[in-house]
Amino acid sequence: MFDIIVVGAGFSGLQAAYSAQQAGRSVIVLEARDRVGGKSWSVPVSNGRGVADLGAAWVNDTLQPRVWSYIQRFGYADKTVKQRLDHTAVMVTAEGKRIEYPYGITPEFAPDDKKDLERIRDHIQAESLKPDGLRQEDDQVSLDQYARNLGARPQTLRMLNLWVRVMHGLESTEESAAWFIDYCRSNRGLLAIRADDHTGGNYLRLKTGTQAIARSMAGLIGDDKIHLSSPVRSIADHRSHVTVMTASGKSFQAKKVIISIPSTMYQELGFSPPLPEAVQTVTNSTRLGHYNKAIVFYEKPWWRDLGYNGFLMSFAGPACVVRDTSMDEDGVYGFTCFVNGREGEKWSRLYPHERRTAILDQLAAAFNVGKDSEAYRPIEFFDQIWKHEEFSRGALAPVTAIGHYTKFAHVYGKPVGNLHFVGTEYSNDWKGYMEGALASGDKGAEEVVSALEAQTSRSRL
Repeated sequence: MFDIIVVGAGFSGLQAAYSAQQAGRSVIVLEARDRVGGKSWSVPVSNGRGVADLGAAWVNDTLQPRVWSYIQRFGYADKTVKQRLDHTAVMVTAEGKRIEYPYGITPEFAPDDKKDLERIRDHIQAESLKPDGLRQEDDQVSLDQYARNLGARPQTLRMLNLWVRVMHGLESTEESAAWFIDYCRSNRGLLAIRADDHTGGNYLRLKTGTQAIARSMAGLIGDDKIHLSSPVRSIADHRSHVTVMTASGKSFQAKKVIISIPSTMYQELGFSPPLPEAVQTVTNSTRLGHYNKAIVFYEKPWWRDLGYNGFLMSFAGPACVVRDTSMDEDGVYGFTCFVNGREGEKWSRLYPHERRTAILDQLAAAFNVGKDSEAYRPIEFFDQIWKHEEFSRGALAPVTAIGHYTKFAHVYGKPVGNLHFVGTEYSNDWKGYMEGALASGDKGAEEVVSALEAQTSRSRL
């Protein structure tokens, strides 16, 4: 019998397993996929010049100390690239109008619209910097209604919806204001979570891809301790120990179990006894957004020759945000397109060739080039629809139903018997990021180790 079984080998599960091992506990990890990393998945480009991060991609070297310490430890610190910020960015309105503007400032909307957007932005920023700003009444309304109550103009409401699409793959009518503001709070405020420079979470990318961190973490734990292609089907808590059964019929026993999968998927596991009613209510209602990526590679960065930095925001879609994610030193040039929310859901239902055409048409129109341009001659095209991924069902972090975030705070993510829950969704520090997953995994391991020590002390008495 093991001390601890960890279900899931994403960043939170790997961190929980490693921290528990460091505390002297025996651990085994059961992972449904044939790889480690969870929503961090780096695949090679066919020309051999680099990788495409289909999931998690950005880190910060000063604001995210946990993930950065691993990057340094594994020798990846000199293999980072800063997000490009210079030159001209593009915004496309819902009507298809192009607006060019210097990146880093508010686009030149009509004066009243610009003033109103900055007013609502600054209000949310201020709320997200309050350490004790979580209010139950804000959890009863959607972010859209919250802004309407503040008198937000239509253009501001559209921008808020774009932020939610980019950040969570949902619409601003689908998550509470309290959840959104608290998410920003865990990420150093609204402005930090949107920033692409050293003040925010979208600052540095790894040439190796972020999954390299997860693979190296697995090496620390020991590959023999990690069972891949082992989806868990049932978890029985016998009070004295826990039995975990996999889809192949294998049985594992441990004193404690750490569950490191999105709460949205708890309902797919057979718990015996069932999870408490309040836990089922909140976790059955969490949602993972339509958070998808299209990554397009070219022989050269043709958009830069036209004076563009490759950053695009679009209300029209299908991609809501596009970033230049080139690795110039390796001769890798391209875009990462975030195809999220309602437009992402529509895009995901297209055939692969139609998804490709939709993205190339959008890039060409946004950067004002024609059918004969290099925009239509990529050397490689990837797309990843996380909703279609069996063991993810969407991204990034599960979002609680409106009204549930505060109502069920006393049970959400809290232990149930010998079962403990970790994941970036439960983190108060960089929720939704790898950093948040590591923080939650470490905290969960500490919690379990303390519980085991308490059990040992009681048995001695």
